[in-house]
Amino acid sequence: MPKLVHSRDGAIVKEYVLEEGLYTIGRRPNCDIQIDDVTVSGQHAIIMVAPSEYMEGVFDIHIEDQGSTNGTIVNGRRIKKHLFKHGQVAQIGTHDLTLIDEGTRAFEETEVLLPDQKDQ
Repeated sequence: MPKLVHSRDGAIVKEYVLEEGLYTIGRRPNCDIQIDDVTVSGQHAIIMVAPSEYMEGVFDIHIEDQGSTNGTIVNGRRIKKHLFKHGQVAQIGTHDLTLIDEGTRAFEETEVLLPDQKDQ
């Protein structure tokens, strides 16, 4: 099962196992992942976990900003909605949420090799 590792200033705060479903992230007490910090909006972001359409036993995990004041940053880029992958870090205010997904850990990004133009 995939999980989120919540950390701040390099120290792990909590881990969350992600099962199929929707998870709210924010400062409000009714959020599934509550982060009580003024740098986090009341309902800052959501995480959606659903079975992959293409690979059995694998989940697609999306993170989506909910119009938060400080935005949601994934690997240094501000996002609206993002396909969250193993090892990526979402910054919510001054907190980091790292996705650990052993099911997709070994996946590599596809690399396209093109012939040199002078070889043609």
